Amino acid sequence: MKIKMKMAGILMAFFYAVAFWAVPEVSMAAGNMQSRVRVIHATSGKAHIDPALKDLAHELQSVFKYTAYRLINAKSLNLTINRDGTVPLPGGRNLNLLYKGMQKGRIQLTIRILNEGRQIFTTNVLLRNHGSITIGGPRFKKGYLLFNISGNAG
Repeated sequence: MKIKMKMAGILMAFFYAVAFWAVPEVSMAAGNMQSRVRVIHATSGKAHIDPALKDLAHELQSVFKYTAYRLINAKSLNLTINRDGTVPLPGGRNLNLLYKGMQKGRIQLTIRILNEGRQIFTTNVLLRNHGSITIGGPRFKKGYLLFNISGNAG
């Protein structure tokens, strides 16, 4: 009886160890994440950078092919793990951010675009803590929407 119980304990410890190593490193210590989302309308035409995007001008001009960038919306979100935040977009769409925690020192996010509640785009990113990323979005008024997402966790 003692041998069976000892063996069961060893097996349980083994399964816990395997489960721990098999799960990606996600830290629950950084339970909150502050994010700033800027929704940008990018078009081709007369060159113009919205003064509110001055800090992004070099990145926008070197990464994207457009010549005019106008800030449409900016929203700050305070997210907790596995809770999402939403930023309204033009045309009845919404940008949804889901904070999944920290993975190897980076913020783990799921980014979705919803149109009338239906998911039309999804991606997962690992964002450098205290950094930002700009991603391209859907067409909008002879141009495209871009999303600059910054994050600070922990």
